[in-house]
Amino acid sequence: MATSPDIRDMFYKHGIEVILEKGNILFHQGDPSNAVYYVVDGILNVYATEGNKEPVLLNKVEAGELLGELGAITQQPRSATLIAESRVVLSCISTVHFRELLADNLSMLETMTLANREHLISADMARIHLGNTYQQMQKRVANLGKEKEQLQELLRLREELEAMVVHDLRNPLNNVVMVLSILESMKDQVEDPKTFMLYTRMAKGAAQRMTRLISTLLDIARLEAGKLVLKISEFDLSEMLQEIAEAEQPIAKLRSIEIVTQAPPGLMLRADRDVLWRVVANLLDNALKFAPPSSKIGIAAQSLEKNVARMDVIDDGPGIPPEERERIFEKFTQVKDAEHAKRSGTGLGLTFCRMAVEAHGGTICVEAGSSGSGSRFIIQLPSE
Repeated sequence: MATSPDIRDMFYKHGIEVILEKGNILFHQGDPSNAVYYVVDGILNVYATEGNKEPVLLNKVEAGELLGELGAITQQPRSATLIAESRVVLSCISTVHFRELLADNLSMLETMTLANREHLISADMARIHLGNTYQQMQKRVANLGKEKEQLQELLRLREELEAMVVHDLRNPLNNVVMVLSILESMKDQVEDPKTFMLYTRMAKGAAQRMTRLISTLLDIARLEAGKLVLKISEFDLSEMLQEIAEAEQPIAKLRSIEIVTQAPPGLMLRADRDVLWRVVANLLDNALKFAPPSSKIGIAAQSLEKNVARMDVIDDGPGIPPEERERIFEKFTQVKDAEHAKRSGTGLGLTFCRMAVEAHGGTICVEAGSSGSGSRFIIQLPSE
């Protein structure tokens, strides 16, 4: 505690000089209170220890402050350990002599009592502050509990994702196995070449979809890390769309769905052909999944002003509600209705589409189809 001029003069008159070098211990916690000290110069660190735990720094005592006066008055053991932070010069008066000097000077005793009162008020304020800090810590612990729940939810989502991925990989794989079994039974007699080729294409299509799903998972990770390198080249967009439509024809025929492509010949585009192929194929796969039997799916491309190419994939399925049209491009997101729930997937295909299109400097969005029903996915890309 800070001292009055009278107390300081008392130590200059009656005290004995004590010098500590850096790291020296003045006294230990629990030692008897056998002396009172006035700090003439230097700084002392105040440490508290509890059991075998490491000492905790509580405070610092600087020049002009008094040490041990409460212990001298109450005759309680030292409540802390004091260690010199630097070279320290002290003036020391024994506890017995200190009490005698106070008894002979009532005004000094009153001054010290008032000073101790302020010290106790400060300690009480510190207790209140610690109480508030404790409440904040409790809130933080509660928040950590919520964060733990969120982590558990993420783990649950990951497990669900793994299950969905396995499911989505298993279905085309089962198709491959089924078709190959049929082909095996037909190896000695191929009376219907068209049917034979249809089954062959089905197997190839299922295997290709499975490969695209795996590639999508890998490419999303690369896109998020900024490590996917686009292999830009110039190619005929109309030819690519026709190739994608032909690759999906076996699945379309099984559901009596007609895929119609509309693109002017020679529509050139500079982009990563393989990545863009998978973007359009993803959109076409979705359209085939949700389009009703005996309907049409349109794939269109055109050149817009300012060197921009536009592609549309249009179906007559249940469509996307307006409030879901932005959310469906987020990872693991599915439209929340009964019709879409019947044909749920990983929710990664559209995420890949957006990330891949944006990596090309383009945009992708979805709106209602031409007749107000179904879906129209629109991609716009710089054509140069």
